[in-house]
Amino acid sequence: MDQKVSHIVMYILAITLVVCVGVVLLAKGITAVPHEWLGVAIALVLAVAALAMTRLSFGPDH
Repeated sequence: MDQKVSHIVMYILAITLVVCVGVVLLAKGITAVPHEWLGVAIALVLAVAALAMTRLSFGPDH
């Protein structure tokens, strides 16, 4: 059960990062993103890392 919850949280985190960066880019442009394209790249790397963590197994369920 804990593993399923943590995977759901990681999906929510990844989706939130991508959606928030997308909204900022659409609404205000790249100059509104901290560190501009570097900030976008870092947010995408964090989203990919969150998705990668959903592939991990832990506890007695695996």
